[in-house]
Amino acid sequence: MATALVLGVVVIGLNWGAFQTFLDNREAFMEGSEWVPKTQSLRGLSEYIEENPHHVSIASIVLEHPDSTLYFQADVPRPMGTLSNLFLITAYSIEIDNGNIDGEQQIALEEIKSFVLPKVDNSVHNDALTYAEQQDWIDSGTISINHSLRLLSYFNDPALSDYLWWNIQPYDWDAFKQIFNLEVTEMPLPYSGLYLSISETLADNSIDELISHWNNRRSEYRTHVIDLSERFVNDESAREEWIDDFNRNRLGRSFMEERDALDLFPKTTATEAVSFLKSVHDGSKISESSSEMVLDLMRAPYQDRSEITRDFTDYGALFDNRMGLLNGIDFGTLVYTGDTKIQAIFFDQLPVGFWFHMSGTHMHQDFQQRLIYDPALIDLMEQVSLRTNQHDINEEHPD
Repeated sequence: MATALVLGVVVIGLNWGAFQTFLDNREAFMEGSEWVPKTQSLRGLSEYIEENPHHVSIASIVLEHPDSTLYFQADVPRPMGTLSNLFLITAYSIEIDNGNIDGEQQIALEEIKSFVLPKVDNSVHNDALTYAEQQDWIDSGTISINHSLRLLSYFNDPALSDYLWWNIQPYDWDAFKQIFNLEVTEMPLPYSGLYLSISETLADNSIDELISHWNNRRSEYRTHVIDLSERFVNDESAREEWIDDFNRNRLGRSFMEERDALDLFPKTTATEAVSFLKSVHDGSKISESSSEMVLDLMRAPYQDRSEITRDFTDYGALFDNRMGLLNGIDFGTLVYTGDTKIQAIFFDQLPVGFWFHMSGTHMHQDFQQRLIYDPALIDLMEQVSLRTNQHDINEEHPD
């Protein structure tokens, strides 16, 4: 196992920085490694889920059969990572449909670039721009809002998300939450501010101290994150200092600390995430054209992919993958039955070594898609859910 991990680091890039990162995170790379050989199949992953319910939430509903539901730790608030982009995409779809935003408005790539934090998803940003060029979406250094939203659905680029977040301000996120009856779910925040807030550059405190300080002050934390993002773009002195610090030391946090710090990111529950997507899918809360715009953006990355069209007549999703966190929200209509499922699945606070294993194999995406169409996996997870619920009941009411 240790040899494989070393090789993995070498693949990432044979240089002293990568090797130093490995040395600094030796313990993290081994964390959860006992599960790697046990989870070479989705059955093995289901065993992990049953034994580690504190790391996983699942909500899966069938629109045509409301009694065919699967809920597993579905009301536990968990960080969304970039899945909060779904709310940003929906807000834009509403505003474009209402005529408040022109979807053909051109935005300068340099303005998007101003939100890039060194060594934080930089490859995602570069890949997004390369793809946009290949699609001829870039014209004289600009891209339209419509194309930028489509690009966001493909890549979840934090810098692009930040630009779009600021571009729509001021926006009434409280009213947005009321429209969709979101009681627990927190609204999107700029990722530049989120990552700055947990960096050693801005806070000498330990991550545990930061979490303890801010978790009971979520409204204040939201203001703090927004202020940091605004300063990063507009305060030249602070910007130069922070960019220099990130270039030298990134977040200045270990992998375990970075994983734990995601607890401060906006959260939702699997139940509310599915309820939200169901409302978008059936057009019950917003206009049909707004709903269709959101769904089309979710469909875009999966159109004409043989592994999708084999099982689905309609499929759309957003997935996220960052340290210790693997999330997804999707909808799919089956070729075989015509039934449509809507799902939200969250893995968070995963052991770092195990997260590298799941992340490298895209196991969470395979698991989520097959939970729509694979009867054996559906039955297996229903049994896992029943046993876990019974265990919880027994612990609450011991004999």
